[in-house]
Amino acid sequence: MVDWTQVFVLTITLFFMLTGLVLTVVPPIPGTVIIWAAAVFYGLVLGWPRLGWLTFSLLTFLMLAGLVMDVLAGHFGARLGGASWAAVLLGAGLGLGLGIVASFIGSPVLGCLAGLVGMAVGIVLVEWRRHRNWPAVFRAIRGYLAGSLAGVAARLTSGVLMVAVFLARVYWGG
Repeated sequence: MVDWTQVFVLTITLFFMLTGLVLTVVPPIPGTVIIWAAAVFYGLVLGWPRLGWLTFSLLTFLMLAGLVMDVLAGHFGARLGGASWAAVLLGAGLGLGLGIVASFIGSPVLGCLAGLVGMAVGIVLVEWRRHRNWPAVFRAIRGYLAGSLAGVAARLTSGVLMVAVFLARVYWGG
């Protein structure tokens, strides 16, 4: 006999997990957190024994690893491109501030774009003052963008692994 409650909850969970997976490629949107929250929903509604604490712990670890790698990748990319820590810190502060303000005024997508622009502006301001050399400034920006792409790849990988772990547990784990 089919348990329609489980089918319904699993459908909603998978919808949000796949939505989160798609959103992992949008830089500041934490798609892995959406995937994790969907797993929490599944565990809360159907009971934790269905999901298992080991699985939930692994999903939590993968989510945190993806988020940390994402944050660190852009900053280390900027550093590898020659940006100073002052440029990275100012850029991160400007990006965060502009992202929050733009999210409240406009939309989360506008906040994402504003955050990226703020990071780039911070790097440009410090690196131009430091070098007065546009090639050095652009090298730092290219490093930041390359690092940001690596961060997106890390989040996407983390998200795919999270969905795979969840599906393995639900369909083959007992």
